[in-house]
Amino acid sequence: MTAVTLGPNDLAPFATIDSAKATEMIADALGMAELVAPCISKPDFKYPAAAKAVLRGAILRWNDAGSGAITTKQAGPYQQVVDASVRRNNHLFWPSEIEQLQSMCRDENAGGAFAIDTAPSGRGSHSIWCSLGLGGDTCSCGIGVTAGQFPIWEPDV
Repeated sequence: MTAVTLGPNDLAPFATIDSAKATEMIADALGMAELVAPCISKPDFKYPAAAKAVLRGAILRWNDAGSGAITTKQAGPYQQVVDASVRRNNHLFWPSEIEQLQSMCRDENAGGAFAIDTAPSGRGSHSIWCSLGLGGDTCSCGIGVTAGQFPIWEPDV
């Protein structure tokens, strides 16, 4: 049993769906949501209302599929047209909805992406990209050719 509760009455204000059909659509949506975001099935799930909103939106879009309804969303110069004239059995959730569900399962205390600077500040006049600066034993920036004046190879940064 999931922490997210959704029933036919939650869909009623938005669409007229037979109760038996709504129950099955909800069961399918919950099952698919658990597949992409397993944490929603845990009793201590932190965001049941947010997950419910994502699921309800997907179910209502699924219900409209094949009805011929065309909806448009616009934000500034960008526009998204959803053509529901073709039934979409193979994709219940949009990629953005999957990301939303998965983000609800992330542990805030877990580490994230990070970077390690492998180009230290260099040695003396050598470029920071010189092999000597990166722990090598030869100069690759060309300062030896210019009598120690300046590196002849400096990447555009």
